[in-house]
Amino acid sequence: MPHFYINPKDINNNLFIVTDEQFHYLAGVRRFNVGDEINIFDGLGNSYLAKITAISKNSLNGQIVSKIPFVLPKIKVSLYTAIAKGERFEWLIEKSAEIGISKIIPLITSRSVLTEISDNKFERYRKISVSASSQCGRADLMSIEQPVKFISAVDIVAKQAGTINIIPWECEQSNIIDTLLKNITGIKNINIFIGPEGGFENTETEYAFKNNLHAVTLGKNILRIETASIVASVLVMNNL
Repeated sequence: MPHFYINPKDINNNLFIVTDEQFHYLAGVRRFNVGDEINIFDGLGNSYLAKITAISKNSLNGQIVSKIPFVLPKIKVSLYTAIAKGERFEWLIEKSAEIGISKIIPLITSRSVLTEISDNKFERYRKISVSASSQCGRADLMSIEQPVKFISAVDIVAKQAGTINIIPWECEQSNIIDTLLKNITGIKNINIFIGPEGGFENTETEYAFKNNLHAVTLGKNILRIETASIVASVLVMNNL
């Protein structure tokens, strides 16, 4: 059944309203009618079976019929990644949302080519996350944060309790994600750090290793940003 995001502020007392772009999509593109049932979610982990009760010129109203069971992941996986160029980063956002990443934090490193995200692009990225979450049946939304410098990001995760921090590194030959995460207990967060096309500088990896980041290998081939991000994320997810 179709699964659509509704802003939580538009859900009250088992009633909901849809306006703006989402309204035009539901009423104009998908052509839903009064009496049709749809699945909705609020991005906070709640998913519902709902029925459309009214459609006007600019809005659609509905009523929640029942709650759909959805269990949020016990361990949240966050992706700290250098910004890939153009549509490659959009693809990365879409696939990360589909596989269950909790949030993406764009990473600024010494060798980063892209270091800023415009407001328009940021809004587009958010919409891609919403669309991907709708498509794959999530009840939560993958958030996308503002870019952060590598050293600052390392400082942040190093202070987190119950956390494992992973950094795929081309010089690592033997340590793999499966071994690192084998029989993990008491972990609430896993952070994955993905570098730019030219890799991390030595000063960056040295700082990372001194601050509780574990180097792993993703194989002998050098991967692009979006490929490394998804490969590492899937390998982590397979161990949860």
